[in-house]
Order: sequence, then structure tokens, then C-alpha cells
Amino acid sequence: MKWTEAVVIHLQEWGESDLIVEAFTRRWGRVKAVAKGAKRSRRRFMNKLEPFRHLRVLLDGEGKGLMRVDQADIIYPFFHISDELIKTLQGFYLLELVQMMTPLRDPNPEILDLLIGSLRAVEEGKMREEGFRAYEMRLLELVGYRPRLRECLRCGGGLQGKVWFLLERGGVVCRDCYRGEEKAVPVSASTCASLEGLLEVGWQKVSFPREVMSESRRLLSSFIEYQGGRGIRTLEVMKEMGIS
Repeated sequence: MKWTEAVVIHLQEWGESDLIVEAFTRRWGRVKAVAKGAKRSRRRFMNKLEPFRHLRVLLDGEGKGLMRVDQADIIYPFFHISDELIKTLQGFYLLELVQMMTPLRDPNPEILDLLIGSLRAVEEGKMREEGFRAYEMRLLELVGYRPRLRECLRCGGGLQGKVWFLLERGGVVCRDCYRGEEKAVPVSASTCASLEGLLEVGWQKVSFPREVMSESRRLLSSFIEYQGGRGIRTLEVMKEMGIS
């Protein structure tokens, strides 16, 4: 058994009395663990094993199967994310991207730090849309899929005007090098430069024009869905509710 810091991502009922807890931990990365008797007796894990909770957890099990949650202490509850629907959906969006983009048992403490910091910004109502684009860019970088947006993949030249982001290649090609690939997202060179700037100067110091905002959202969500192998469910819910 070992203690580790974690954020709860997802819960699933298992049998009559147990819960499967999915969490991103500092020691092991994303894990799934069973909380025995958690549904039958809430005293042991009262208000702890819920999405968004930042915890110190005692986990048992080093094999490839399910681990076991033996104890949990709250470091920070993020209770106020649930105060407003928009904050709740934004918080679940952050969790879902980590769930989609990280393999099980692959430690990456920087992802946990990114998640905690972004959840805090959501709870405090400070997470502007530029912040979500920065979160996506940084997460992609940490899992090894940072988009290549500085120059054309094929000729190495600078970017001007309209360019295309190739989902299969993870980077952009200029007008002269575009070969009509179907899995491509049209985007402007200014949007590419703006996304690069997010990681260089931080989202708090930039403000995207409307066109850049729209293009960057489409580019990054398309790339994440391509790499994750499915649509982003939370984003689909927000679109249906008209709050994306």
C-alpha cells in the first residue's frame, strides 16, 4: 500500500456495494481502483470519492488489474465547481480530456498539476476560453502530441494566409504543399501563431480575436478527437445546450 495525491475523474458502480474509482494520481498516472463497500457504507469515504475531488489516497495493488482504495483524505474538495452548470460542464471537460488522452499506469505528475490548476481557475470563475485552449495545448504536449504549428511540415517554410492542419500528421502544411487530404482542418496562419503563443507567454496575457477563437477551438477539438478515437462527450453536451 502506498499513499499518493490524486484527482477523481470518474465513478462507476460495481456489484451491489462497491465503486470503481478512476483517478489521475501523482505516483501511477491514471488508474482504476475498487472502493469496497463504498455504496453500502458511506462513512468511510463520505463526500470524498466524487469527481473533481483532490485527494490523498492510500492505494493497494501493483499488478495490471484493479487497484484498491483503502483510505482517502481530502486535500481540496472543489465543491464550488458544482455551484453553476457552466462550471460543472467545464470541469467535466477538463477531466474527460485527461481520461481520453492518457493511458493507464503511465506516471506524469505535470498532468496532475495542470489539471489541479485548471480546476481551480474554473472554480474561481477565471477560466476564459483562451485558458481551455492553453489546457488542450499543454495536455497534448505532455502526452507527446503537441501540434506542429510553426512551419510547413513539407517544405519547412513559414506560414501565411490560409493553411491546413493534417490530423494524421499532427501539423500544418502551406497552400503550396496541401494535397487535398480529407483529414485536414483549414486554419489561418495567425491562429497557428496565437496557439503557439499560449504556451510561450501564458493564456492570462493574451486575448484571441473571434476568428482565432473559433478556428483554434475547431482545430484542437478535432485533433483531440482524432487522437482519442472518439468524440468529446462533454463538448457535445455543451453544444446541445448552446453553451460551448
